[in-house]
Amino acid sequence: MASSAKSRSKKPVALKDRLNRLLAELDELCIRSADVFEVEEQVFLMEESFRAADALQTEVELDLEGEERQAAIDDWALCRQNYREGKTRARARMVEARGEGPIGSCNVSAGMPAVRSSNGRLPEVTLPKFTGKVLEFPSFWAQFEANVHKRSDLDNATKFTYLLSNTEGTARNAIEGIPLTPENYTQAVDILKKRFGRPRQVIRKHLAALWREPVCREMTTRGIQSLVDEVTKHLRCLTALDRNPFVGHLPASEVLMPMLLDKFPPALVKAWDTNIGPDAAEDEDNLQKFLEFAQWQANLLAKSKGEDAKPPSVVRLLYKRTRWLREVGLEYVVCSTGWQYCRYSEDTSWDVRTNRVEVQRKDDRARVSYVSY
Repeated sequence: MASSAKSRSKKPVALKDRLNRLLAELDELCIRSADVFEVEEQVFLMEESFRAADALQTEVELDLEGEERQAAIDDWALCRQNYREGKTRARARMVEARGEGPIGSCNVSAGMPAVRSSNGRLPEVTLPKFTGKVLEFPSFWAQFEANVHKRSDLDNATKFTYLLSNTEGTARNAIEGIPLTPENYTQAVDILKKRFGRPRQVIRKHLAALWREPVCREMTTRGIQSLVDEVTKHLRCLTALDRNPFVGHLPASEVLMPMLLDKFPPALVKAWDTNIGPDAAEDEDNLQKFLEFAQWQANLLAKSKGEDAKPPSVVRLLYKRTRWLREVGLEYVVCSTGWQYCRYSEDTSWDVRTNRVEVQRKDDRARVSYVSY
């Protein structure tokens, strides 16, 4: 008799877990704009599970007394409420779909979670998937908070469903085992914030990302531009986290600069050293100025492919020499071979038709080809 009662007490737990799973799947179908017939089938399966669980719950409550019975009644009442709310949401979506086509807006990509607008229709805004990468969490949470977390017209059960639908990988694993109830939504959010959103952890990940940036050895537009963009992105993120790398008696940028210089092409670094000279002041020789210089080089390499490319008033031009070239002025640096830099000045004329630079100094004249990539 005791074993029979124990067996009956386990069945409602299993049925409630199954019901919660079906409810979560139903919300996901609605969120990703599934076909209305698929949603109807899911509702049918959920109704069957609910009826079975409800019948067994009544038998279990009859075997209990006092506080245990009341606790069981309260627990099932909460489960029944979640079922009712989920079914109501699904019915509303099906009514909308029958009147206006597929559930949600046709502009929302299939399979992508979207947030409901206040009139019940899905807007074009879609939320990103968070996979568990620490550096992606601040951006993910900012969007999720604005579009879901702070929405007063969404209950916590719906917010929890959106949260599950917009997480993958390690992020999804961190909260997947939590029962999908309104009370557990806050707990799931706290778990994600503590695991992936601690400021110190994010800061360290940005610094580590700077350290691991791939080395660029060739003087190409794509390589230099990509490296400049990545480095700049991480530095801006550090500033947004109240860790400005350019301030202080020993700013972090000074610590990072030797390591980051090693990631750029040697020719570019050599040109930078030649440009600033050994006696450059701090406001000229710093990471921010170097990134501006690297950005300019990337722009120059890109422009050199078109005939309309023109250098600014003061610019460092790349030359390739295969023989000795006489020095034609104090402003010009020349050598026998390799990439060489020269200042563009009023003594230099630019011929956009031949893509050549003519350097003049008094009676001396030398013609060199501008580097094309």
